[in-house]
Amino acid sequence: MVFFSSCNSVKFHSELLRYIHIDCHDIHGKQKQQKRTSTFFDFCKAEKGILLCTDVAARGLDIPAVDWIVQYDPPDEPKEYIHRVGRTARGEGSKGNALLFLIPEELQFLHYLKAAKVPVKEYEFDQKKLANVQSHLEKIVGSNYYLNKSAKDAYRSYILAYNSHSMKDIFNVHRLDLQAVAASFCFSSPPKVSLNIDSSASKFRKKSRKVEGSRHGFSESNPYGKQRGEDVKRQFVRY
Repeated sequence: MVFFSSCNSVKFHSELLRYIHIDCHDIHGKQKQQKRTSTFFDFCKAEKGILLCTDVAARGLDIPAVDWIVQYDPPDEPKEYIHRVGRTARGEGSKGNALLFLIPEELQFLHYLKAAKVPVKEYEFDQKKLANVQSHLEKIVGSNYYLNKSAKDAYRSYILAYNSHSMKDIFNVHRLDLQAVAASFCFSSPPKVSLNIDSSASKFRKKSRKVEGSRHGFSESNPYGKQRGEDVKRQFVRY
């Protein structure tokens, strides 16, 4: 299972993978319940497969025999990380793995995971060992109208989702390298999209997050952002 921060990002990456003949399933909050349920059962019945999803798939779905949880986009808080990795290795004697991608500016998030008693090991990967397919993917997206539009929507949604992150001391949208973000969506340069971040952030949060109770600040001694004596329940859906 691969987690993304927005529905549009799931949509784009699933379309791109299928275009290059990599079969995958996808579940996100913009799909109708019947579609999500059908995809869920198809994935469960498959001997092997890839499921791209938002956090709508992280809660309440009992998916057996998932051996890898890949968090392509970081969670909104440590508790969300725990819910995500809770999908892996269900069942007696099962073993699973979890992988979280962070850019250097986001590494402080590891302190909060450790404070929440989440065991983590940090790895650095050598980019020289990766196949250089960037230019090939850029050509595909640049020459296909539908993939190009999907990539633009995903690029915009990623930045808005990043701007709505609750842990802004770590996930600061103004520190993002937009050139690098654009490259991750198969653009050679940032596409022209509406990014009125300051005025749209609060609207995006209201649309993409339902919160029960009060929000409280995070700290290493309070990694869940709870007030003493309170249990704050949250549900996150990113568009």
